Amino acid sequence: MQVDWEKLATELGAIHIHGSQVSLEAIETLLGEDFFAQAVECCINLEEGWGLAEGILRILRPLGMKHCYNIYKTSHDIEKRRSAVWLLKYTSNREVLEYIPELLADPDAHIQKNVTEILDQMSFWREINDEEMMSVLELAVDHPNEAVRKFAIGIVHEETIQGIDDFTKRLTDGLRQELYQWQKRLKFETMHGLDLRCTPWYGQFELSFLTAQEDFDLTEAYHDKNYYQWRLNDLPFHGYEISTLGEWMQKEFEKSRLSLGCLELFLSASVTALKSSAVQKVLRRYNLSQDFQITVFSPNSSFPQKNFYF
Repeated sequence: MQVDWEKLATELGAIHIHGSQVSLEAIETLLGEDFFAQAVECCINLEEGWGLAEGILRILRPLGMKHCYNIYKTSHDIEKRRSAVWLLKYTSNREVLEYIPELLADPDAHIQKNVTEILDQMSFWREINDEEMMSVLELAVDHPNEAVRKFAIGIVHEETIQGIDDFTKRLTDGLRQELYQWQKRLKFETMHGLDLRCTPWYGQFELSFLTAQEDFDLTEAYHDKNYYQWRLNDLPFHGYEISTLGEWMQKEFEKSRLSLGCLELFLSASVTALKSSAVQKVLRRYNLSQDFQITVFSPNSSFPQKNFYF
């Protein structure tokens, strides 16, 4: 193919300019827009040679980006739509940020999760700077999709996560000691349930037991109106470890701008501590009823009556 470079540069308005963007426009002009549309279709449909087509799209990104997005917008085949969004991570540049809010709002969980892969790839290629990444992820830390939340939390709350393992270990040891102390005083009680309430905005943990002596239907026992009437509600802690952990938790939660994602992080740490072998060993010393259960309810209405322990 003989190319008239002067003519091509004139058509693109690039007689006296150069750069990667105008070069990509020149390639698209030379090969034709349909070339990239076909390459995208080949990849999405896994036709023979799709690996070669994908390799070309990776090298010449973002020339396939708009074709992927067009398939996502117009196709009635959910698998094609999912594949088109997945392929965006290899065919995009920073302009893909324009699509992210729409993709995160899509009702399909696979498409939502693919957004995290797009962002991860854009970060790896350094197409998106830290400020742009954070502005997107701060919206995603409260996303209903667990995979999206975990990805966002892992970046937005990186400092918190770096300390969460130590926090969980200390919480495990603190709960073990507290439960051991209370077992001596409650050895004649039969326990129907244990609840650990975690409120990061107050920097507090509340340990409560539901006993066989209380006149509660177990299906109603954990409603807020009844929870606060438990005879052994919000037991005082013996040591300083739990209060110290609460102070750190409150500070980190405030740093997260009161994020639901950060709340979920601390609720999960509470569950991990309660499920540890050290805590479970102490609990076996109590008189537990056959229907004994452990609960870690979120004190936030965004997770109504959700027991994080399960």
